[in-house]
Amino acid sequence: MDKKEFRLYMMEIWLALIAFVILHSSRYGVYSAEQPNIIFIIVDDLGWNDVGFHGSNQIPTPNIDVLAYNGIILNSHYVQSYSTPTRAALLSGIYPMKLGMQGPSFLAAEKKAMPKHKLLPEYFKDMGYETYLVGKWHLGYSRWNETPTLRGFDHHFGFYNSYCSYYDYLSTWTYNEHDYTGFELRKDGQAVFDEAGKYATDLFTEYTVNTINEHDSGKPLFLMLSHLGVHAANSGKPLEAPQETINTFRHIVDANRRTYAAMVSKIDDSMGSIITALDQKNMLSNTIIAFISDNGAPTTGPYQNWGSNLPLRGIKDTLFEGGVRSVAFIWSPLLVQTARVSTDLMHVTDWFPTLFTAAGGDIDALDPELDGIDVWSSLVYDLPSPRNDILLNIDEKTRNAGLRFYNWKLIVGTSQNGSYNDYFGHIPMENIEEIPYNSSAVYESPAGQVLKKVNYSPLSEVEYENIRYQATIKCTATKKNPCDPATGAVCLYDIPSDPCEENDLAKYFPSVVRRMKRALVDYRKGLIPQIEGEVDIEAADPKLFKYTWSPWVDCADATCNIA
Repeated sequence: MDKKEFRLYMMEIWLALIAFVILHSSRYGVYSAEQPNIIFIIVDDLGWNDVGFHGSNQIPTPNIDVLAYNGIILNSHYVQSYSTPTRAALLSGIYPMKLGMQGPSFLAAEKKAMPKHKLLPEYFKDMGYETYLVGKWHLGYSRWNETPTLRGFDHHFGFYNSYCSYYDYLSTWTYNEHDYTGFELRKDGQAVFDEAGKYATDLFTEYTVNTINEHDSGKPLFLMLSHLGVHAANSGKPLEAPQETINTFRHIVDANRRTYAAMVSKIDDSMGSIITALDQKNMLSNTIIAFISDNGAPTTGPYQNWGSNLPLRGIKDTLFEGGVRSVAFIWSPLLVQTARVSTDLMHVTDWFPTLFTAAGGDIDALDPELDGIDVWSSLVYDLPSPRNDILLNIDEKTRNAGLRFYNWKLIVGTSQNGSYNDYFGHIPMENIEEIPYNSSAVYESPAGQVLKKVNYSPLSEVEYENIRYQATIKCTATKKNPCDPATGAVCLYDIPSDPCEENDLAKYFPSVVRRMKRALVDYRKGLIPQIEGEVDIEAADPKLFKYTWSPWVDCADATCNIA
């Protein structure tokens, strides 16, 4: 073969490769060069064991499951152990300890706020996106310029604090043995009392669906739906759901767990409604949907919600897997290699550059100091991920720190005096084995019906079961060597072979421990001390603002308008 023939041969191969990519660039159609719509869904305090695609039979989540199976299940997706730090990391792309946000979540009336960094929605606005936040903010509101519509979101419909009740939208906090109660539902800063009485998950879903229906298709949409569910609300009625939904879970003996299951089920219904709306609006073919939990479930302790992280060790507010390894998946027709379980490391900061790239942004325009790593190509094409380590946190007050490095995980120190270190998320689990997983319900769910229509080669129920098996974690440690960092011990785990953190290997791999401790010391150099802020309840008392939780700095009473 001479050079000319060789060039022609190579050109034929190249053209064939291009044709293959075009034909197979998506299970749902050809890749669109238009900016994709992005729907980012955060569920609050959702347990690892509380979705069907992780192997649980107790709470059916067919709409969530079918999207996960047809997308990419992110089985090694890490977040922070609290709500506020996770949201800070997500919207900034920066590790919280570099922002002074590494501590506990913000309290009502606390004079703290997200530092003045350019946030993800601000970048999306620069790229021509309409930006919406629906639901929880939890990044500060002492001044109006700390609230969502002045931090990059064109519109916000939701609440500022950690939680509120699911029907009346009141949030009660106790300071100095006195209860302070205020209304917590706002639309673009204005209190919307007339929406009280509607169930929160349904209300936020309704707003999201209406936003989709009314969206100008000439502009891309970035919508973050940050659910109140399934966070516990006020003391006395921490869990709430429609009674007709609760009644469908009579197989669950524990009444609190039964209500929690209904709350998860309403989140699942929400997913079905959103996918249906996107399909009817003809937006689905050019949309990215991401779904995460902000941290593990608090199975016990303050704000207990009766969620389950089984079989993972630890709960919310720990650096064990049950606290920081979150339920997560991504679905989009723009993904080439789908219907798979990814075990590649991914951190919540990675969504910032990843979604920015997916939206057509120039990665060089981002702050080079971002901790998030662009993994869009890795997700789209199933290429090796550039992420090989994750700083789980460094908290200089509790002296608690954690690091993932390839297969290894190191934990130093503890939180809450180690109260939850040996807690594996045990809850009443009666009759679980008697309830088979209903893959037919997944297949026939509203989201399943949409995907069957738009997918030229829909997955079978057998394929669902196979993916589910791959996404189910089992405790596989051949030996058990307990380690409790509350005793001062440094704990080292090989997570792929010991996901339940039962076998401490620190004494067997001292060189790994030394290397990872040095890495923590290096990270520590970039730490900014935690933001300090007093609880200014005398000035922020809701009764001064028509009994609403409202920005109060530079505001004397309810006559203070939105800046």
